[in-house]
Order: sequence, then structure tokens, then C-alpha cells
Amino acid sequence: MYYPLNLNGVPIHPLFGDFLKGKPHIFDFSSNNPKVLEYNLFDFKEFNDMIFEELDASSHQWGIGKYMEERKTFLRNCTNIIEEKRYYHLGLDIVVPYNTPMFSPLDAEVYKTGKETTVGNYGGYIILKHDINDVVFYSFYGHLKTPHLFNLGDKIKAGQAFAHIGQESDSGGWFCHVHLQILTQEAIDAGYTDWGYISPELLPKVELYFPSPYFLFKY
Repeated sequence: MYYPLNLNGVPIHPLFGDFLKGKPHIFDFSSNNPKVLEYNLFDFKEFNDMIFEELDASSHQWGIGKYMEERKTFLRNCTNIIEEKRYYHLGLDIVVPYNTPMFSPLDAEVYKTGKETTVGNYGGYIILKHDINDVVFYSFYGHLKTPHLFNLGDKIKAGQAFAHIGQESDSGGWFCHVHLQILTQEAIDAGYTDWGYISPELLPKVELYFPSPYFLFKY
């Protein structure tokens, strides 16, 4: 058995509890959207305002950025990602306001926490380790408020608050949202723990290393 089949019949707690109402606005962060060229990664307020103005105009309360979306233009200021040609988004972005609390979808152990300080990176992040039906996998949450609420090795119960949405340096300069990503044990063993994007060459192995996060996201 493997993820997500190991989740069959397992209750999954909504990541944002009962906060999310209605359906999401679907953001287009792909290179097909010329508006992406207007985003300024080096001015958090301007960038964040643009995103939330679009959300407000959509009449939706919250939004998402898609898993496996091609984002070469969106990432144009992220030199290392561009050099490595890692343009395909490995997470699901859930766009909600600063300081919105998150609740663990499953029982978990804190595998890693940290903060990347460079603009364009994760800012605050936490990785939770799950062992469900004898299958170990990891859920990654990026752009979080720091200091973190939990430490390495702490146990977290399903439905327990474990993090809040960050901003500015805590979000790596990105707009307020969480990057939710799944990593398999194979991804951890291969040293891909901090990868949020993947190159075309590795796309055939995306299910082995970074399967879809949609199965874990409930609202």
C-alpha cells in the first residue's frame, strides 16, 4: 500500500477547521497569465495587495494556486530555481489572510521546522511525519508565522492547531498563503526535503517523490 491509498477510510481533519466558506477562487500563476509579470516579489505589501484585490474581486473568501502548475515567469526572480529549471509547482497553495490558524489533518510527529530568510524561499516552515496504515509519508507547510508552536519530535493530534499563516519575512516575501506539499520517504531519502518545484526531467518521478496534496486537503 502507498499514499494516498493508505488514507482510505481515515478521517482527515480540515486544515483550516471551519474557516473556509464556499468554493475557492482559482488563481492562475502560470506563464500563460500576463498579470504574473506585474507581481513584485521584493515589495511584500504591493504583492500581497494585488493577490487579495483579485481575491476580493472574485467574491470568493479564499483561493488556491494549483499543484503541478508551470510557473517559470512567476519564479523569474528565484535564481536557483531558474538555473535548475524547476518550474513545476509541487504543492497546493491555499490563499488566506495573515495569522489564520491551521490544524493538523492527521496524527503526526514534527519531523523538521525552520525558517529560510532569503526572499523567494519558504520563510517559516514545518514538516509533519505521518504513519498511517503502515505507510510513512510527510506533509510540508511553508510560509508560516514564526516562532513555531512546536519543536522537533513533538506529537500533534489530528485537529490540533499547529501553525499560522505568515507574512513578510515569515512568508519568504510571498503573499499570505500556505504551500501544502506531500513528500514520500523516497523524497526524504533522496534529499529533496526542501524542493517546492520540479524540473521537466524529473516529472516522470513526481508520483514517487511528491504525490498530489489534494487528497490530504479537506475543508
